Amino acid sequence: MSRKRYDEVIRSFAWSDVLAGLGWAGREGVNLAETVIDRQVRRGRGGRSALCWIGPRGEERRVSYEALCESSSRFAGLLRRLGVGRGDRVATLMPRVPEAFAAMLGAFRAGAVLVPIFTGFGPDSVRFRLRHSGAKLLCTHHEHRDQVPEGAVERVVCVSPPDGVMRAGDVDFHAAMAEADGELAPAACRRDDPAAIIYTSGSTGQPKGCVIAVNLLAAIWPYIRYGVDLREDEDLFWPTGDPGWGYGLCCYLPALAAGATVLCVQQNVTAQLCLELLSRHGVTNLATTPTLLRSLMALGEDFVREVRARVRVISSCGEPLNGEVVEFFRRVWGTTPMDHFGATEFGLPIGNFNAIDMTVKAGSMGLPCPGHEMAVVDESGRELAAGEAGLLARRSDENNRYWLRYWNDEAASADALRSGWIRTGDLARRDDEGYFWFEGRSGDIIKSAGYRIGPFEVESAILKHAGVAEAAVVGKPDAARGEIVKAFVVLKSGVSASRELTDEIAERVKHDLGRHQYPREIEFVDELPKTQTGKIQRFLLRERG
Repeated sequence: MSRKRYDEVIRSFAWSDVLAGLGWAGREGVNLAETVIDRQVRRGRGGRSALCWIGPRGEERRVSYEALCESSSRFAGLLRRLGVGRGDRVATLMPRVPEAFAAMLGAFRAGAVLVPIFTGFGPDSVRFRLRHSGAKLLCTHHEHRDQVPEGAVERVVCVSPPDGVMRAGDVDFHAAMAEADGELAPAACRRDDPAAIIYTSGSTGQPKGCVIAVNLLAAIWPYIRYGVDLREDEDLFWPTGDPGWGYGLCCYLPALAAGATVLCVQQNVTAQLCLELLSRHGVTNLATTPTLLRSLMALGEDFVREVRARVRVISSCGEPLNGEVVEFFRRVWGTTPMDHFGATEFGLPIGNFNAIDMTVKAGSMGLPCPGHEMAVVDESGRELAAGEAGLLARRSDENNRYWLRYWNDEAASADALRSGWIRTGDLARRDDEGYFWFEGRSGDIIKSAGYRIGPFEVESAILKHAGVAEAAVVGKPDAARGEIVKAFVVLKSGVSASRELTDEIAERVKHDLGRHQYPREIEFVDELPKTQTGKIQRFLLRERG
């Protein structure tokens, strides 16, 4: 496949081609499940593997497009029988199993609004997302059922445990699916209707629910086409992210819509397991995080080079990709990892594109994705000149529309918009050639191993410990994870710092919120720096390290 230069692609790009490719041209009503799955069946590709699932013990199961079409249709019928209607919120707390995709696509088919919840969250985080979104139903898995607090949601559908013993009041997923009506027509939705609520983290309050449009598939399509360079008849695509997060969802959905076969690995992926699966299954297209790429590097150049990898394309997202990682994989596999920038409010609008002939500047976020207008602006929304640092901003229109608003938060929604630009608080600059460079964040969001972590939730969990008087959480630079969560803790009178107390606090956060959010470093201090109005000055804590 010949590769065009970036400026040629920008000149020739047309949203009408994207809409035609999705079957949306000239249509008022569309449906994501119909677009993602049903089209493949109509094209005579129903027997093709949609998912190649790898279970926790290494077992493998292939799920065809036809089977996924049927299971998602049955789940939509189950939702209807349980009283879920158009616009109702349906949450999922599911590991990477085939049932998760039946539930997500079934929710789309029914015209419901999907609320994906990451399985690494603890009960407090799960409760907040269920209640804040007003979820009418939760679909979960027996492995994660204990993470759902009693009374947090009206109805629970659960993939039953091996012994078949269900919790009282739960609906058995497989038994109910066997009885469900699988003949319901897909709900016709407008492209600017809500499709999902994906929770991001706030620096000064609880996480915000980002309302994502049905149009997300069109908005992400240029990323899959040019960034990932997905070739449906050639590639086995492995997105290592979890569909409970925005990055994972934005990889899985368009890849399936493209008719590709997607590797879906249930267990946590270590460096050793990654190499084993790349070799055994002949993965050609890998979308992952810098953390996993760095863990592969740690195995050593000779060890990684010996693996019979067929990887043609490596895409990376979640945090800046440093030059050492890029050069390592160029040497050992002859493949250049391409860094992409994404945010819950933006989708994936900036990157270094595998399908475009362009210069890769190590450390740069890259160039705007075709069809996406990006800029660096000041607080008022005025565009800044090259070299000036400011707020990273995205222009939204009917074609690239992704984020619609924050759920039940008019003030935050209005604050995110200035002069037609959407801003998230990320700071960047643009050089003379149009490349974007990440400068940090105006808020206090922590990016650790690809996860966006807000300090408020972590601080709240720490404050539950009986010995803690105050707490402040910041990100501390870390070579392996980008940043780690560091907590500064003020103890109550009479309580002494100890190794045991440090462990107790860390375990409290792991239990309440999830392992990805716990403070890997805790420093006990006499007081926290504050403004005259009592606000914690986290920037001073970051300077202390």
